[in-house]
Amino acid sequence: MSYLSRRALLGNLAALAALPFAKIANAANNRVATNRRGIAMQGYDTHAYWTIADAREGNADYVVEWRGVPWHFASAEDAETFAASPEAFEPQFGGFCTRAMSLRKVVDGDPNVWRLHKGKLYLFARPVGGTYFDKGQDAMIAKAQLHWDTLG
Repeated sequence: MSYLSRRALLGNLAALAALPFAKIANAANNRVATNRRGIAMQGYDTHAYWTIADAREGNADYVVEWRGVPWHFASAEDAETFAASPEAFEPQFGGFCTRAMSLRKVVDGDPNVWRLHKGKLYLFARPVGGTYFDKGQDAMIAKAQLHWDTLG
């Protein structure tokens, strides 16, 4: 009986150890951070950052499929604008944390911690990421881009 319990424990530990690798593989394939339901931007409206200068949750009634995942929007107008030009409104680095990416890590960005810089949207996992970004945006973006490019 203890052999089976030990074996089950080892199997569970092996599965947990594989999780970070699955996240990186997802990042390399989709290049879009998603929530547990597979929705980009954790369901937030990526167009809202430009229209109301704030994070706003999207609605499952207004969905655009892009890069293989659904993106939710707060209004039909936001969804239509995004669908017409998604590259203009998508978060950089697939919505992963820009600071973490600059440190060669892949961490989901928080849609409530963001910056617009030179017309692009950048997300961060925590407020401190945005604080560091404010001290040297272009340098952080360049480092993040180098790592992003290695993900395929």
